[in-house]
Amino acid sequence: MWYDNENEKINKQQEKAKAETEAEGTASHSVTQGVSSAVGSAFSGSDPTKAFDDDDTMPGGQVTDDEVQVLKKTIKQLEEKSNLNYDRYLRALAELENYKKRMNRDRTELLRYAGEDLLLEILPVVDNLERTLEHTGQTTDVKKVTEGIELIYRQFVKSLEKSGVSRIDKAPCIFDPAVHQALQRVEDKSVPDDTVVVILQKGYTLNGKVVRPAMVKVAKH
Repeated sequence: MWYDNENEKINKQQEKAKAETEAEGTASHSVTQGVSSAVGSAFSGSDPTKAFDDDDTMPGGQVTDDEVQVLKKTIKQLEEKSNLNYDRYLRALAELENYKKRMNRDRTELLRYAGEDLLLEILPVVDNLERTLEHTGQTTDVKKVTEGIELIYRQFVKSLEKSGVSRIDKAPCIFDPAVHQALQRVEDKSVPDDTVVVILQKGYTLNGKVVRPAMVKVAKH
């Protein structure tokens, strides 16, 4: 029958494919064995881990005892120098820390006693003021009491000036918002507009810095 012929063809094709697969496997196994055999021959009689080590018999591969001694001496010198530099570094670091502590301490002391010079200037004024108060109850001469108070005031102002304090009390002058604070504006055409005409409260500067602006009246047209 026709289907018997077809079955026979299919069986032949399967047998052929099986034979080809077995042939490929045999060839692959042969190649693998050949590579293994070659590698084994290359490393036979020696340590495989040293197969690629440098050959001591090559030029420059050997080091003499003198060269070894020179290298050891150089290494020792470098170690001593390194230790010396490290010791210097530690000393410098300690000195830096001590310097920082000393500077912080000095700054704290400076801020704490910054007003000492001013206090020394003011104390004589306080002494004179106390003496004046003591004699006030022993005299009825108002003029002498007034003169004593004026003397103390001038002494006090002089002490402030020695400490760098200056008064802002000039009038008339052009209004300056950096040193003046306008409390009132008044009609006054006798002076230019924005002129300070009256000082209501004196201002003060400390070494050129305004610590209190002057309270003033300013003219307007």
